[in-house]
Amino acid sequence: MGEAQTLAIIAGGVGGSVGAFVGVAVGGTPLGVTLTTLVVAVVVGAAVITSAVIAGDVEFFASADGE
Repeated sequence: MGEAQTLAIIAGGVGGSVGAFVGVAVGGTPLGVTLTTLVVAVVVGAAVITSAVIAGDVEFFASADGE
């Protein structure tokens, strides 16, 4: 597994965990919890990926084989 795939898995895990926590903490209707969870998960996941790229830990290259 390459760096990009590993980072995507980590970002998804962190984003999903934080999103679920915030969604449940905010409460409300099931739809509201779901939407809050989704939005927070995407934002946190993107922030994890962005910070890793800015720090130079991961380099993304566009190639057909995903390497």
